[in-house]
Amino acid sequence: MLVAGCSTRKNTAGTRFYHALTTRYNVYFNGNEAYKAGLQAQQQGNKDNYMEMLPLYPIGNKETTGIGTSDYERAIEKAQKAIRQHSIKRRPIRKPGRAYTDEYKKWLARREFNPFIHRAWLLLGKAQYQKGDFPEAASTFSYIVRLYDGQTNITSEALIWLSRCYSALGWQYDAEDALNRVNNDSLPLSLAVPYASATGNYLLGSQRYKEAIPHLEKTAKNEKNKQQKARCYYLLGQTYQLLQQPEQAYQSYSKVIRLNPPYELALSARIRQTEVMPTANSRKITGKLLRLSKDEKNEEYLDQIYYALGNVYLAGKDTAQALSAYHKGIEKSTRNGVEKGILQLTLGNLYWQQARYAEAQKAYAEAIGLIDKTHREYADITTRSEILDELVPHTNTIQLQDSLQHLAGMPEAERMAVIENIIAQVIAREEAERKAAEEAERETNRLQMREEAESQLPATSIISKPGQENTTTPQTTQPAIGGKQDWYFYNPQLVEQGKAEFQRLWGRRKLEDNWRRKNKTVVALDDFEEIDYSESEDIAPKDSIPNSQENEATESSVSPEKDPKKGTTDSIANDTHRPEYYLAQIPLTEEAMQASNALLSEALYGAGMVFKDRMHDFQRAEAMFERLIRQFPDFAQADEAYYQLFLTELAIEYYEKKGSSAEKYKAELIARFPESRYAKTLADPDFAENAVHGKQREDSLYVRAYEHFQMGDTATVRAAEHLSSEIYPLGQHRPKFMFLEAVTRLQGGETERFLATLKELVQQYPQNEITDLAAHILKGVQEGRLLARDSHTFGSIWQRRSAELAEAGNLLGDSSSSTAILPPDSAFSTERNVPFLFILAYEEGKVNENMLLFEVARYNFSTFLVKNFDLAFAHERGIGMLQIRPFNNYDETQQYFRRLYANPEMAARLSGMRAILISEANYAQLIKQYSFDDYDAFYRTHFSSIPEPELKGYTLDEPLLNLPTEEEERQREENLPTEEDDPENGVIFGD
Repeated sequence: MLVAGCSTRKNTAGTRFYHALTTRYNVYFNGNEAYKAGLQAQQQGNKDNYMEMLPLYPIGNKETTGIGTSDYERAIEKAQKAIRQHSIKRRPIRKPGRAYTDEYKKWLARREFNPFIHRAWLLLGKAQYQKGDFPEAASTFSYIVRLYDGQTNITSEALIWLSRCYSALGWQYDAEDALNRVNNDSLPLSLAVPYASATGNYLLGSQRYKEAIPHLEKTAKNEKNKQQKARCYYLLGQTYQLLQQPEQAYQSYSKVIRLNPPYELALSARIRQTEVMPTANSRKITGKLLRLSKDEKNEEYLDQIYYALGNVYLAGKDTAQALSAYHKGIEKSTRNGVEKGILQLTLGNLYWQQARYAEAQKAYAEAIGLIDKTHREYADITTRSEILDELVPHTNTIQLQDSLQHLAGMPEAERMAVIENIIAQVIAREEAERKAAEEAERETNRLQMREEAESQLPATSIISKPGQENTTTPQTTQPAIGGKQDWYFYNPQLVEQGKAEFQRLWGRRKLEDNWRRKNKTVVALDDFEEIDYSESEDIAPKDSIPNSQENEATESSVSPEKDPKKGTTDSIANDTHRPEYYLAQIPLTEEAMQASNALLSEALYGAGMVFKDRMHDFQRAEAMFERLIRQFPDFAQADEAYYQLFLTELAIEYYEKKGSSAEKYKAELIARFPESRYAKTLADPDFAENAVHGKQREDSLYVRAYEHFQMGDTATVRAAEHLSSEIYPLGQHRPKFMFLEAVTRLQGGETERFLATLKELVQQYPQNEITDLAAHILKGVQEGRLLARDSHTFGSIWQRRSAELAEAGNLLGDSSSSTAILPPDSAFSTERNVPFLFILAYEEGKVNENMLLFEVARYNFSTFLVKNFDLAFAHERGIGMLQIRPFNNYDETQQYFRRLYANPEMAARLSGMRAILISEANYAQLIKQYSFDDYDAFYRTHFSSIPEPELKGYTLDEPLLNLPTEEEERQREENLPTEEDDPENGVIFGD
């Protein structure tokens, strides 16, 4: 009996009883205990940002997903073991004479007969979800829904969790669909609260806050965990506050406080209460917040307090006080975390609205480094920061040169008075900085003394934290990580000193690669002069006044005699306390004024372009361009300035529905610069027609030119390029036309013309994608490499090699250079018994990667229960790849490929993608320098002829569970009656 009970290949009342009992009190029990330990660890380690909307579940915080991982992995392992060892899929054979009722038919139609194993399946999905593997968890719950079709209690719970997975992935439509599939009429009472919770979570994710309220109320009311209950009420208060229902929000925050939650949550609830109190009580609110700021217990949370204070001032239309409060919050912040990031973000938004772009740039740059990429405003502020990085150098230049020219126009006495006032401000600022540095040093010494004193304490001491009872905790001499100012970067005064010292040495530098280099251009354009690209450039910031040491070195190189007064003169000129320092920067001579005007005109044009194209602030763009053409009529790009002003006026007319001066500036452009390409464009009688349909026509012309280029039809390519220059001189594809025409010149032996065109292309279109290729070719020529006339590899994305090693390498025909590559047959390996990977490749931007990941993960999970695959995305040369690994050899990879595409549903979903079977070593070669078509040709030659392996074995570690014999399959199909135990003859655990 014991042997019979242990088998899963027989389905009797005894085997069902045995495997249900063993699953419940053995493997499942251990897995569930691990799962509960993981939940507890997550709850204790969860760190919420109370300045923003909380996620309903702690797992919604990105940092929380890594907590409890080992416990969840153990739970997953135990759940998989339970399923592998105790799943009963074989149908019982019907007892002769047994009534074939509808209920009995439904029972026989089940695909799983262990009455407890569904708990293992649910545990598996829940552990995957809490671990943060949302696609895998969604696959698991989807499979449960299919496996237990018709068993409403099980499928309802699975669908509720499936909705949570979809919400976590941001797939709100799928989350709603999963909830709609739950049968509310037969929903068990035990699932009512989880259903309300999942619904509220979905509605919050869809920003349907009003509809979410009743579900959040029900969730908070019935939550048994005290800390999670407080979180729910806090979120409920935030939702009411968002809906401008202050009374309900105040009551919700009061419920948080009454639950006596952790101190930070209770404090945040009190701060939030001040935000929803009537504005008539603003003095009372600000007084309460200021009292909180003076409480020693709140020193760590001053950023939150001042943020709330700033919001109160802002609600009262007192922007100046609001800005002051936000700045104070930043100054007092000791955590340098997301709370400080929110303060910087709020400041940036205010400065942006006030057109104080330099301050906004600084605030956004700080915010980007502190808030998470998943923040709802992250993409917007990143874009704004990039725009301001372009704009602010121009606006700063305009402000500076205007000020200097204004000083130059003053009477000398007034000018000196202004300079003396500036010097007084410099001295006052330096004195304040000196005092701050002394205070920082005293604070550092105090901390060191405290640490030394603590190191002398016994191994066990009493530690008390705000809002918590004293607990006896073992101590070590090592300072606790995360303390208020244990670390350098947690001391704002020291950080500010470091920033000041950095700027003194290097000047203001943008956060980017190669920040120490002044010139990051790939190739110099001054007649191919010899350049040492490995030589380090001067990285010291340049003052308006040359560095005294540099002057001395230059002087000594010219004359062996050294002026003894030179050092003194330079020292005075660089002393910010002396008037000479400022006078040297003022354009008092005609030559200096011309230089100032050159900087000013370039800045006006640059600022106008950013206002017009990046910010769509057409009024400010109009002001910049108008000032430019009036104040500097001889500006080198005056014709382009007129053209941009004409476009700006059109935009004002179209978007702002106002009258404009477009025709006026068009006439001025044509009259002043009749030979300009811009004037010719506007003078074209078909200008209006081209403005509407020009893009499509230019696209068609380029496609035609490219096709004839591939066929070697030089005449057609050159004719298309000429047509492009005449009709579409400002078209999107103009640089590509130039490049194709240039290559035809190279093929015809006109090397100098080819290089001249590339140089012109790099100068005129520095930001175009084709410019990188042109620049690399020019660089190769500078390095002495020869050009190959008969090579052009400009095919589809599947024909692309590395931009440097392929296109440039094909045109630079130096076989001895590092970019010369071996034929694919020599570079790729034919070895089969090495690790392989399977790749699904597609053109970037044409596949929903989240959906692809989900579908493949679901297929893998439902097909290979034991084999775990790693899924990862990679992108290369315009091609996206979903990489699936590991495979031990080629045979396993081919078997996976055959099974995947044998599934009609998956084959349909993967239509249009390339399936690539490749060894890890060959993949490294492919990415390094070969095209996908190169590898495809190699694969067809060396692998397509290999006989396909037999599929009788299970090389992919597929579980051999309940595989019926041929006789058993025949009996199942024919439903032959054979005497066997009826399900009623033994104990069956309820589902």
